[in-house]
Amino acid sequence: MNRALHSVVATLMAGSSLLAVAACSDNDSGTSRPIQSAATIGTPASTESQAAPAAVARLKGDNGIDAKIQSVQRKDGMVLVRFEVTNRGSKNYLTVDWRDGSDVYTLAGSSIVDRTHKKRYMALIDSSGRCLCSEHTGSIDKGQTKQLYAQFEAPPSDVKQVDLALGNLSVVTVPLQEG
Repeated sequence: MNRALHSVVATLMAGSSLLAVAACSDNDSGTSRPIQSAATIGTPASTESQAAPAAVARLKGDNGIDAKIQSVQRKDGMVLVRFEVTNRGSKNYLTVDWRDGSDVYTLAGSSIVDRTHKKRYMALIDSSGRCLCSEHTGSIDKGQTKQLYAQFEAPPSDVKQVDLALGNLSVVTVPLQEG
């Protein structure tokens, strides 16, 4: 793919991801991976503040990929996870392990695990078979940060934390914020 076409595709993908995140916010493999504990959540930042929100948790991936979990919010029977992924590596990172079983690069294989009731919740799929998550993640260029999201069915209200698995990043235990 030539560079100009790649830039157009990347711009369209970023725009569609932002629209999908906005739309979600307006509406009320068997391998073992290490589990990390989340940092304590600080008090919510003022809406007037320009400072970036404190990370709920941080995850590490291969080749310099890391993620900052911005929120894990339970609302209206669903859990919305918002996060950013940054490539701190020395070369572009192809998200080939983030496919949904087809040629679509998505976070459909992501999950949250309710240890209390021993149940795994996969990323939600709509009636047309599309993941309610960031799609077309494709690649993350070196130095680039992408804003991503994934949506899940919410566990019962007595569950206060879940294990979160996104793409091929490490698994982390995160608290559920009530929305």
